[in-house]
Amino acid sequence: MVGLLAGTAFAQPYTQSPYLDARVASGDLPPVEERLPETPMVYPVTQEIGVYGGTFNVFAVDNFPWNALTEEPARGPLALLMTQDNDFLPNIVLDFEQSEDFTTFTLHLRPGMQWSNGDAFTSEDFTFKRDVMRDDGWQNIYPEGAWVEAPDEHTVILHWGEARPRALLDMIHWRGGEWTLFNPSNYLKTWHIDYNEDAEALAMEEGFETWEEAFRWHYFWRPLNDTNKPTTQQWMPSEFTTTARLYERNPYFHQVDASGQQLPYVDEVLSQIVNPDAFNLKVVSGEADLAYLRTNVENFTLYKENEAAGNYVVNLLPSFENGAVVYYFNQSHPDPAKAELFTNADFRRAMSVAINRDEINELVFQGLSKPLQFTITESASFYQSEWGEAWTQYDPDLANQMLDELGLTERNSAGIRLMSDGNPLTIVNEFVEGSFAGAATSVQELVKEYWAAVGVNLEVRVWGVGPWPVRLQSMEWDLHSNKQSNGEMYGTLLSEDTIGFLNEPWVIYRAARADVEAGRKTLADFEGGVLPGNEPPPEIDALLDIREDLQRTVFGSPEYTRLATAYYQQLADETYAIGTVGQTPLVFISRPNIGNLPEQFPPWIEWGGDLNHYSNQWFFRPD
Repeated sequence: MVGLLAGTAFAQPYTQSPYLDARVASGDLPPVEERLPETPMVYPVTQEIGVYGGTFNVFAVDNFPWNALTEEPARGPLALLMTQDNDFLPNIVLDFEQSEDFTTFTLHLRPGMQWSNGDAFTSEDFTFKRDVMRDDGWQNIYPEGAWVEAPDEHTVILHWGEARPRALLDMIHWRGGEWTLFNPSNYLKTWHIDYNEDAEALAMEEGFETWEEAFRWHYFWRPLNDTNKPTTQQWMPSEFTTTARLYERNPYFHQVDASGQQLPYVDEVLSQIVNPDAFNLKVVSGEADLAYLRTNVENFTLYKENEAAGNYVVNLLPSFENGAVVYYFNQSHPDPAKAELFTNADFRRAMSVAINRDEINELVFQGLSKPLQFTITESASFYQSEWGEAWTQYDPDLANQMLDELGLTERNSAGIRLMSDGNPLTIVNEFVEGSFAGAATSVQELVKEYWAAVGVNLEVRVWGVGPWPVRLQSMEWDLHSNKQSNGEMYGTLLSEDTIGFLNEPWVIYRAARADVEAGRKTLADFEGGVLPGNEPPPEIDALLDIREDLQRTVFGSPEYTRLATAYYQQLADETYAIGTVGQTPLVFISRPNIGNLPEQFPPWIEWGGDLNHYSNQWFFRPD
């Protein structure tokens, strides 16, 4: 296997699914050996060599890519593959090199690899994505000053403009995939004026006002508009309607198993779109072959009760979730009375110990979750149990005492404490529509009760996805809540967001200050000659310095461990964010006869949807 993965000649003839035999026989498709790269990736299946055939029937709750077996980027393929043993294997690439100073990352593509329509997969697909499509909003893989070089059609050199040790990890996540790193340049050029002088006329013919509109429509991915857009994934779009999406196998997929069978094993995926309530009914009635992204632990008993009748198996996969619901107080609040409280660690600690996490776990999560303060996932190499336990004890008496000591001794007729300005302490919890469902919604209701019991009134305001970023940056909100379910890599090196608190003006200020200090800009470049945003408090500024230094380290190195430990120690000490419960297992439901299914999360995973990446090896065992 090692020799095959290194690219030596394959000793057996390649074979294809009978699903494609008629197309090859008619001349519609070339033979399998002409559709594969010169050196296909020999995929290390986890348990056994599979057999061809069948359709995976799954259900989705919307037409976006983030559902079971749909076209989100983690379905693959990515530049590299990380195994359960932490080995890095070439995936779409034949080989790769990271420079000793970490400023470049070279990808050697597989000669002969093709897109799903038969177009050659070349280095231009990478330069086109970077240079032509750079404004599509998914370019955070490239820091300022980065550029892509293509010395030949099978070599791509990513120049970062600075040391970027994390690039190796980027290549095993969605940043190393189809949405961010490469796109089908030959196909998309049809709608770009620089490559087609008739692009404007074509756009008008298709009903668009400009070629830019048409170009964006054809490459857009959430939801996918152009089902003819080629892909490198194992299944390609076949028929899309408002209620269902059918995918069929990609005849040019670049992977084979150790016996020479071109992957994937299963020929089709039918994803039907239903509402969340209907989703669970479909599952328990046995209509889904697989269900894992929209399942939930509050329905665990329901799933188990119908297991035999529905002809499925329910498994619980330990997850990396570090917060089913996490609360963030606004530490730059414009109201002085609220700012006085929200910036006080003892206030945040009081609100934390007012929460009955054991009750939440039993009532909402059927005892399957775990009381947990917000911190790095427990599986992290540097995790310390004291972080997850900090201020998680349920002690309303202590909460009341701490609130009294902060001067919040007066209450109104409803029992709500009065702030220093005489106004009742009402906190509005704002979150994005769709952030929570089922169990997490119940958590919100319980926390409202717990906080009311210590004299704090909690109200809720829900925002749409579009308006929320503006609202977040305004810093006029009291409290924000979300779900955190990221693994170690994302919680240290890969996330572009702040970890443990939310404050966009701090981020904006620090970025502008860095530009001035580096000579990229002067104060004259900013309105009024003043740095934009807000300067963070010294202790936060120092913490963010630690985070920036951490993101320049090598994953797993002593310096990485030292800085990561320092960062999460301060988060625990100051209780910037308040966690509730975490480590909630993923409910994975499948037919009993499906092989090569996951038994645990791989080390690189960011969320349950990344399990889609392994679906190329799943198969139906014969009866």
